[in-house]
Amino acid sequence: MPPKKPDPKAAAPPEPEEPEHEAFGQWDGERNPESLPEGKGTATYPNGDTYVGVVRNNMREEKGVYTWKEPEEGKPGGSYDGEYESNKKHGKGVMKYPDGGTYEGHWKEGMREGHGTFKYPNGDWYKGTWSGGKKSGEGTYFSYQGSCWYVGTWTDGEFKEGVWKFKDGSCYKGSFAGGRPAPGDGVFLFPNGNRQMGKWVEAKAEGDEEGKTNVLGSCWYVGTWTDGEFKEGVWKFKDGSCYKVPCFRPPLIPFTHP
Repeated sequence: MPPKKPDPKAAAPPEPEEPEHEAFGQWDGERNPESLPEGKGTATYPNGDTYVGVVRNNMREEKGVYTWKEPEEGKPGGSYDGEYESNKKHGKGVMKYPDGGTYEGHWKEGMREGHGTFKYPNGDWYKGTWSGGKKSGEGTYFSYQGSCWYVGTWTDGEFKEGVWKFKDGSCYKGSFAGGRPAPGDGVFLFPNGNRQMGKWVEAKAEGDEEGKTNVLGSCWYVGTWTDGEFKEGVWKFKDGSCYKVPCFRPPLIPFTHP
């Protein structure tokens, strides 16, 4: 049984960015002939953030570590350890977010760009390409809660086309929208090698409070329903084949980060 739509309240937090500091609150390091910060050292900014690395023309350059001040005592503010260009994350680097998520990979002008891996605090992870800070191109997303993988093409942070793989070896191949199969042609492959081809459409299911559920072609869900969700039973197809469904409710791709 396909999952519910994503919670609009689960919007991604804003990308932590280093403030455009005009001057250091304190600088302990190398200086140029005019006694201005130049080279390696440690900067402590007026807001409490710190930077340990290289400074050129009063800007972060080359490699360094930027640490955000703790918003509350005992809570991390996040950190970035990597390459810089003109005060922005640029090149390779590791970002540790305040919520426990981490990104390791390439950056361009302060945004995730190129190949990189994002590990989410809930155990999920994404490995693939990025553009403008969002998943874009070829990549794989693993859902820890659903024990399933989304492998294929991403656009502007959303999974668009590829394979939805499950732990038991079954998978669905087709197009996707909003984290679920999109209406249109697709194929479901079973662990025993059988396949069901058809169109993924939306149809009303008896007992479903939301009034809609996704089905593939001509098929039936026969079994136990709870709160509008198909929990356990048999997924029967027009050709006589069937698939036993124990608590079949893989989650949508969570959007805790872009």
